[in-house]
Amino acid sequence: MKKLTRSKLKAIKGSLSCAGCPIRNNYGPGSEYSNTCEQYFALSQNCQMCVDVSAYCFEN
Repeated sequence: MKKLTRSKLKAIKGSLSCAGCPIRNNYGPGSEYSNTCEQYFALSQNCQMCVDVSAYCFEN
């Protein structure tokens, strides 16, 4: 297996980029979170990978 440089990793389609995402927010129920679970699920899939989210958002 060959190691890839950072520049080559960035060029791979689907690589994570948090540009434009609200990375300083956290999501979950309760007053200790800055945003709700509903707001988390409204984010793009890419941005969902860039933010902190409570496990409570995934409980049914």
